[in-house]
Amino acid sequence: MQELIQIFQAMTVVHERFNEQAFKKEEVIKKGDMAGLDQVLKGESALIQHLRKLENTRQHLIQQWMDEKGLVKENVTMDQLLPLLPEKEREDLSNWQNRLVIEIQKLKEQNELNRQMLEDSLRFVNLSLDAMHPQNQFSSYSGTGENEDEDDFDPGKRSLFDSKV
Repeated sequence: MQELIQIFQAMTVVHERFNEQAFKKEEVIKKGDMAGLDQVLKGESALIQHLRKLENTRQHLIQQWMDEKGLVKENVTMDQLLPLLPEKEREDLSNWQNRLVIEIQKLKEQNELNRQMLEDSLRFVNLSLDAMHPQNQFSSYSGTGENEDEDDFDPGKRSLFDSKV
């Protein structure tokens, strides 16, 4: 079980690094630094790969331990596993599980903040683009292609070719 405790320690450290990356992401989003955001995302990608390996190892260790004990169960939860452990290992593992849960919760909150900031930035960009390209642009031609009398002139329907108004 010591290996499982080490896996939980490593998973907690990885999530602490994820939290560091999430705070960096917040800063680069505030600055509008796209190159910095790209670097943060690359760093997160490496952490994701590391976390996947740890999770696979964790699952393998638990399954191996369950097999050794003659217990047949798939997808064992920590609540099911902890009562089966000796007291010292149960306390250590429970401690690391709690620390991991705290790190995961921090990460969820920071990711939600970053998501909101990115959405706000995107809305601002879209509003800026809309302001630069108004919807009511003048058409390049006026009329329907038929001869129109000058008496029907409507100043709101002016052509781009009209130089005087």
